Amino acid sequence: MTEYNKLINDINNGKLSPVYLIHGEESYFTNNIIKNITDSVINETSADFDLKKIYGKKTDETQENEVIDFVKRFPLSGDYNLLIVKDSKNLSSDFKNIISYIENINSKSILVLTFNNNVDKRKKIYKSSLKYGIVYESKKIYENHVYTWIENQCKYKSLNLHPNSIKIIADFTGNDLSQIDNELEKLKLNSSKDEIIRPEEVEDIIGFSKEYNFFELTKVIGKNNYNKSLELVSYMSKNTKKYPLPLIIGTVYSFFNKLFIYHSIENKNEASKLLGINPYFINEYREASIVFSMKRISRIFGYLLEADKRSKGIEFDNTNQIGILNDLIYKIFKSN
Repeated sequence: MTEYNKLINDINNGKLSPVYLIHGEESYFTNNIIKNITDSVINETSADFDLKKIYGKKTDETQENEVIDFVKRFPLSGDYNLLIVKDSKNLSSDFKNIISYIENINSKSILVLTFNNNVDKRKKIYKSSLKYGIVYESKKIYENHVYTWIENQCKYKSLNLHPNSIKIIADFTGNDLSQIDNELEKLKLNSSKDEIIRPEEVEDIIGFSKEYNFFELTKVIGKNNYNKSLELVSYMSKNTKKYPLPLIIGTVYSFFNKLFIYHSIENKNEASKLLGINPYFINEYREASIVFSMKRISRIFGYLLEADKRSKGIEFDNTNQIGILNDLIYKIFKSN
C-alpha cells in the first residue's frame, strides 16, 4: 500500500491527527486528503459551526491570530473543529504563533496547513508538524510512473484490469491523477469484483479506443507497420484536443528512448525493472529492437527534435498537424 493510500485509510478508520501539513505541487493528493478528513469529522449540522476554511493572504496580518483563535476553542456541534488553510505560505512570515499552538495542541481541533510548493525541511514549522502531527509531500507523478500508479490504485480499489487496459488509460490520461481516479471509479461501478476488465470493456465503459491511442501507435511503429502508423496519426490529427501534437511526439520519443536503453542493457532479464515497464510489454521492445538499431534510433531522435520544433511553430506552420506527423512517420520508417 502506498503512503498516500495508507494515510487515506487511517483517516477513514478514524485514526486522525491534530495537525496535517501537506506540501507539494500535486493538487489531487492535497484535495483528496482534505476531502476525506472533512467527510470523517464534519456532518451537515457541524459544518456551519465547526468548519473553517482560510486562503492565506499576504495583505491580511490578522489571519494567523484568526487561525489560533479558532483551533483553541472547543467544537460547538460535532466532535472536532476543523480548520483548513490553503496557500499557507502567505499566512505568516515565521509561523511563530502557529508553532507555539502545535506544541500545545487542542485535541478537539484538527488543523490542516497546505502549501502549493515544498516546505523547507529545516524550517521549524515543518519539524514541529512532523513531531506532533503528520506531514505529507504531495509529489507530481512522472509520466513513466503513471502505469505503476494505476496498477496500485487498481489493487486499492479491488479492480482487476488487463495490462493493456491499464496502458490505454495511462496513454489517454497522462499524469492527470484526477482523471485517472474518475475513470477507475467508472470501471468499478460497471464491473464485478473478480472480472478482468479488458480493453474492449474500457472502450465501452469510458470511451477510450483500444485501436486509436498512443499505446497502439508506438506498438505498430515497433512492429514496423508503416501504413497502420499513418492511419493512426491521420485519425489522431482529426481530434487535436484529445490527441495534442506535443503529446503524440512526446509519446513516440519516450518509446524510442526506452528502446535505446533496452539495447544497452546487458542482462535482458532486468530490462522490465530498469525501464520501469510491466513485464507483459517487454516482448514488444525485444521485437522493436530487431527493427530499430541504436544507430537508427539516434537518427530518429533528430527527427523527433525537428518535429517538436515544428509543433511549436519554429520554421513551420504548427496548425498543419497531419503534415508534421506524416513527415515524422515517413522519416522514422525511411531512417535505415
